[in-house]
Amino acid sequence: MIAAEWFFIVFRILHIGAGTVWVGSVFFLVVFVQPSAAAIAPAGAPFMSELLGARRLVDRILIIASVTIAAGLILYLRDMNDAGGFGDLLGTHSGVALTIGGVAALAAFLVGLFGTRPNVQRLLALGRQIASSEGPPSPDLTAKVQSLQDLIKTLARTSLGLLGITVVAMATARYW
Repeated sequence: MIAAEWFFIVFRILHIGAGTVWVGSVFFLVVFVQPSAAAIAPAGAPFMSELLGARRLVDRILIIASVTIAAGLILYLRDMNDAGGFGDLLGTHSGVALTIGGVAALAAFLVGLFGTRPNVQRLLALGRQIASSEGPPSPDLTAKVQSLQDLIKTLARTSLGLLGITVVAMATARYW
């Protein structure tokens, strides 16, 4: 019994620790980094290229999100088992709150994986194309860059909103 408790303590630390890093990273990116880079454009482009390209920020956030979700799933399955099954867990207010939080976190992860990541890769490819060309970029290319930047900003804000729902649901689950 003692070993089982330590096992779940480790997963709880992993879940909360990685979740804190995940939410904090997305918050910092949306609230500080993106607006700052936009405010100093085009000077912000090399910084964002380094952060998103060379440092692979989105990939690293997705790895942290994966750890958060995997550890959370193990804890959720334990709660489900303790409740007597999935239906019994959803029969409790805290089970509903945990489920809402988990679904919102999974949605934020999917937005990052299938929305943010491929569009960041497209933006980086356009940036390399612009850097390798002589002279100023064409208006068409500039419009594509702006469109991708706007989409990535929207996707990041969507992820942050979903993570906000997750945090509120998880933090208050025992009080529902």
